[in-house]
Amino acid sequence: MSLSGVNSDIDDAPQPARPEAGPSAPRPWFRSPRLSLPVTGVLIYAGIRVLSVALAAFLLGHGKYHGRHWSLIRFLRSSDGGHYQYIAEHGYTYPPGQLAHASVFSWFPGYPAVIDALAWLPFITIVAAGLIVTAVAGMAAAWGLTTLGMKLTGDRRISLLLVAIWAVAPASTVLTMVYAEALFCALAVWALVALVSGRWLTAGLLTLAAGTVRSTAVALILAVLVAAAIAVVRAVRTGQPFAVWWRPVAGALLAPLGLLGYLGYVATATHRLDGWFWVERHTMHMMFDWGTSTARVAKNALLGTPSVAEVLVVGAVVAAVLLALWSLTERIPVYLHVYTIVVVFLAVTTSANWISSKPRFILPAMLLALPVARLVAPLRTAVLVPLIGVLAVATTWFGLYLAIIAKWTP
Repeated sequence: MSLSGVNSDIDDAPQPARPEAGPSAPRPWFRSPRLSLPVTGVLIYAGIRVLSVALAAFLLGHGKYHGRHWSLIRFLRSSDGGHYQYIAEHGYTYPPGQLAHASVFSWFPGYPAVIDALAWLPFITIVAAGLIVTAVAGMAAAWGLTTLGMKLTGDRRISLLLVAIWAVAPASTVLTMVYAEALFCALAVWALVALVSGRWLTAGLLTLAAGTVRSTAVALILAVLVAAAIAVVRAVRTGQPFAVWWRPVAGALLAPLGLLGYLGYVATATHRLDGWFWVERHTMHMMFDWGTSTARVAKNALLGTPSVAEVLVVGAVVAAVLLALWSLTERIPVYLHVYTIVVVFLAVTTSANWISSKPRFILPAMLLALPVARLVAPLRTAVLVPLIGVLAVATTWFGLYLAIIAKWTP
C-alpha cells in the first residue's frame, strides 16, 4: 500500500476483495464458517460490553461501591451523561448575557440530537435513547474497525484483536454510558475506511458529522486534508484531468463544515467570535498549554504523594504516548498516522484540570491498538480470551473507581 493509500479516481465504488490468507497464516481468532468477519468483530465487542455492564452491576452491590448507593443506571448516565440529557431535552439554553452559565456549549450537539430523535419513539426515555445510541454506535465502530484492520493488514486475526484491544482500553467504560465517544468513534473509523477506499465524498460527509459530535474531529479533518493533498499533488504531477481529482477537493471542503458550523453557532449565541474557546477556558478551565499541566501532574505522580486515581490515569496517558510513538513504525497511510498522533497530542497538550478524562479523550485513537494486536496475535486463542477478559474486568473497575470512589469524571 502506498503512503496515500487511496485511489483518487473513484468514489463510493466497490473495492476488490483482498485474497484470503494462505495456509501458513495464523488461524483467525473466533473464526466461524457461518459468520462474516465484521459480524464476528461486532460480537466480540458486544461480549466485552456485556461483561463490563454485568461486572459493574455486581460491583455496585458490594464493598465501598455499595456504600455509595449508586445504581447501575445512575452510573451509566452520570457525569457528561447529565449534560447530554439536558441538551437533548432543552437545547442550548442559559440565562441571556450570562456567559458564566454558558458551559452548556462545551458539549457538542450531534449526540444529543440523535438521542432526541430516538426519544420521540413511544416508551423511549431520554436515558434509554442515549444508551441505545451508544450501544448501536459502539457496534458500528467495531464493524468499521474490523473492516479497517483488514484493509490495512489483510489479517483476520489482527483485525479482530484490534477491536478487542480497543474495547478494553482505559476509559472504555464510557462506551456503555451516555457519552458521545462511541458515536464519534463510529463516524471517525468509517471516515478512515472511506479514505483508505478512496471514497472521498463519504469521508468528507462522515467527518462533517463527526465535527458536530466532538472537537476531536480536528484530527479527522487534518487526516482528510492530508489525504486529499497527497491525491491532488499526485494527480497534478501525472497530468490527470480535473474530472479525476475533484472528489478529493470536495471531500476536503466538506470535512470541516460540521465543526466550523458549531463554532459559528456558539459565536453567534455568545456574541463572541471566540465563543466556544472562551466557554472552554472560563467555565470549563480547559485550554491549550502545550502539556505543561499534564507534565506537572505526571511529575507529582512519579515523585510526589499521588492518589491511586492519579497514578492510574497518568499511567494510562503515558502508555498512550508510548503507543503513539510505537504506532509510527506501522506501514500504513500517512494520514492515518496524522489522525492518531493528533488525537493523542490534543489530549496531552490541553490543561490537566480534567486529568481523569484524558484516557477518554485518547479513546478515539483506535489504531493505537494495531501494534499491540500484531504483538499478541501469535498467542494461542486459549491465552488471548482470558487475557482480554482480565483486561475487561480491569478497565471496568478503573471506570467505576474514577467515577464513584475518586469522584472524578471518566
